[in-house]
Amino acid sequence: MYKNIAIKKIVFVGFALACPMVVGPMLRAAEVSVADLIDGLKSSNEMARLKTIDELGSRGEVATDAVAPLTALLQDKSAAVRAHAVSSLGTIGGPAKAAVPAIAELLKDPDATVRRQIVKAIQAIHPGPEVTVPLCVKLLEESDPTIRARVLNAIADAGVKAVPGLIAALKNEQATYWALIVLREIGPEAKEAVPALIEALKDSRPEIRREAVLTLGAMNEAAEAAIPAIAALLKDDHARTAATFVLGQLGKIPADAEAACKANAKDKDMLLATVSLWALARVHPDDKELRREATEQLIARLKEKDPFVRVAAARALAALPPAPEVTAPIWEKALQDADAETVHHALDALASLGAPAVPRLIDGLKHKKMRANIASILGRIGPAAAPATNALAALVNDKDSHVAQEAAFALAAIGPAAKDAVPELIKALESGKDNDSNAIEIACCLGKIGPAAATAESVLVKQLQGSDADLALMSAWSLAQISPASAGIAGNAVPVLVKALSLSAPQSKQLAAGALGSFGPLAKDAVPALEKTAVDEDASVREVATKALAAVRQAASKTTETPVPSADLVKPAAEMPKPAVEPPKVATEKPQTFVVGDNVVTAEDKLEVGLRGAQGVELPKGSKLKIIEVRGSWLGVQAMVDGKAVTGWVLPNQVSKN
Repeated sequence: MYKNIAIKKIVFVGFALACPMVVGPMLRAAEVSVADLIDGLKSSNEMARLKTIDELGSRGEVATDAVAPLTALLQDKSAAVRAHAVSSLGTIGGPAKAAVPAIAELLKDPDATVRRQIVKAIQAIHPGPEVTVPLCVKLLEESDPTIRARVLNAIADAGVKAVPGLIAALKNEQATYWALIVLREIGPEAKEAVPALIEALKDSRPEIRREAVLTLGAMNEAAEAAIPAIAALLKDDHARTAATFVLGQLGKIPADAEAACKANAKDKDMLLATVSLWALARVHPDDKELRREATEQLIARLKEKDPFVRVAAARALAALPPAPEVTAPIWEKALQDADAETVHHALDALASLGAPAVPRLIDGLKHKKMRANIASILGRIGPAAAPATNALAALVNDKDSHVAQEAAFALAAIGPAAKDAVPELIKALESGKDNDSNAIEIACCLGKIGPAAATAESVLVKQLQGSDADLALMSAWSLAQISPASAGIAGNAVPVLVKALSLSAPQSKQLAAGALGSFGPLAKDAVPALEKTAVDEDASVREVATKALAAVRQAASKTTETPVPSADLVKPAAEMPKPAVEPPKVATEKPQTFVVGDNVVTAEDKLEVGLRGAQGVELPKGSKLKIIEVRGSWLGVQAMVDGKAVTGWVLPNQVSKN
């Protein structure tokens, strides 16, 4: 196929180097001994030699006798041979330590492919940090970003043992920047580097001064000796923002530097001004007037067009010590007077902080005029906002329907972690108040919480018979998420879901079809309606209905399938319904014993947890699970899928201990 032999050779060499094991089986099939392979290294055919080199590497420690001849090939005139030899010495591992000096000599190799293999090989051989670190520090001078990335990882892996070499690297102009990056990654354990980092603050290169300041910040208390030198950079146009941030992080601004910091707080550079305000308020937590001024200006920064300034302001607000009596009124006025775009930016910035913002937001819920906005932010944060569950639950029956609605949406977004809100949600649903159809949001929330909301079954079943068709549909969907294996629940919910398939709104049909799929074989009476919906004019409806139909039929056809226990993974075992047929005992050569709290991984590919249809999730082999219940030969497990907790049942032979 290839007319040009040179091109063919390049393609083969590149492919073989990337996939050395590909050529291995061909030789291994003939059961070639290591001794014979070593003889094969003398071949005049370069492609044959490359195959032999890779096969020796694939033998691992068994090929120890090949270390010397492979080391000799490091001097070969062919770059491909040198690169493959380095790679194979690395895969042989520890027995190849004698080759490390020769590998190190290749730091000067003109071929980048060869140099790239050095890092991988040294890491695999593990000659020790006293050898690895000096080599890697030397490689930091490398201009190839691929090599630099591997080197940085290798040095960071060495941890505190790498610090002396990194301190030496700070004196090398070409390696200084990268040494700072790694020292910052190592953090406080690299505290012996502080004196050298203080010296780096005097470097003529602005990027070095900036990175040196940030690296000192990563040393925490160990960097206190550097505070005067850091403060001196408050007038450095290139490093003053970083210096201000680190001083605030350390909680100390020298008295003679306060004036400079206050001047920077009024600078035209909004990022510098924002960080300066934060640092001043953080260093003086008892100064309420300063805190008030800083809060007002930081909130004003949330209106900035520059997203970096908005995020910096939000982070600064979240990092300040809590003082709701000072800050809450300011927030309230700011959001009340702001236009829609400003509110949008403020919510975006706060939601982007995730969990760190939650304590401040919980405090904010104490102020009536802010509740709806704050509940919205907590909902956008999602499961990480779980600590706010009780505060939000207290609002689901609020007189202000907008607040109640946003609280329910937020709890739904938190999901299973919001299980403590179930009693309040039930109470709100039972109250019978028609506050702008908030009952639909509450029913949805219970479904999102899932099996942990089992105590809400009876109140949801009551909604199925009501005059509100939308509420009935949402209640049926929620029941399918809470108890998909309950014949009694399915008997009540399936007729409502079948009826909903005839509605005109595509969203309603999708919701109904997905819930029917969750019930699996218990929804067999819905097959005719699902068949009709599977040819709906809306593509999204067709997709959901087709999957649901397959789930119902496939599950129903498995007459010998071991029954899955109830999806309720929170009731005590004595209260939980037993499977209609006892699950078969799992026969394994070495039975594994599992207890609640064990961390396990899936032992097979495309493992489906025991919740059916739309709620079922296929997990790839090696997926991490946590055992949350053991019932007979069934294991109740929880997995995180796309940031959401999914619960279901598996058999012991489908998982293995992590």
